[in-house]
Amino acid sequence: MTKSRLAVCAALGVLLLGSSTAAFGQDASVKTGGTEGNEQDELSLEIIGQVQNSAPGVSPATSVQYGYLSYLRGLSVFTGQPNESTALFTFYIDTTTTQVVNDGPMRVIDRRGAMSIYKDSSPNGSFADPNSFRDGAVILVADVHQQVILDTLTSAFTARNLNTITSTRPVDGVGRLGQSGEQFRTIISGHLNTAGAPSAYMAGYTEP
Repeated sequence: MTKSRLAVCAALGVLLLGSSTAAFGQDASVKTGGTEGNEQDELSLEIIGQVQNSAPGVSPATSVQYGYLSYLRGLSVFTGQPNESTALFTFYIDTTTTQVVNDGPMRVIDRRGAMSIYKDSSPNGSFADPNSFRDGAVILVADVHQQVILDTLTSAFTARNLNTITSTRPVDGVGRLGQSGEQFRTIISGHLNTAGAPSAYMAGYTEP
């Protein structure tokens, strides 16, 4: 299958954040792989966030992951010093656990859910309030299949998200992040937090 792109579809000279060409630079596309198994074009997007898992014994088990985009190729993503409170693009992932398999010290967790990416023109993200990362305009929604591999000895984990776009909307009326049916993959590294909330810390990027 031809590789698809997660692209900011804007005409030359039309800008995401205003009229200055500095907002887009010369390259404003975010590429994606077409279907599972295809090689992805290049790293285009980076995320930083935290995780809140449901309490042990709750059924079905759930996991919410939230935070902000620290990089989106060709676009300005912060209004000031880079951190959650100045991030123009945020994300929120809501998943339910479908399977858990233990293999010695390794635990493999499969989850299904949905990811939303937001454009927040008035950034106010705070990890003390997960909902602050979904109070902007929704610009992309994707179905998510997530596999987490947890080392129960070190509490470190990696995850792979296969994201299938279900809807997008123009950003500031001039562009979209991809089209329905397109896919992109996110590779995540993280560490469980045994001291309390949040359940874990995470960071990741689209797979090259």
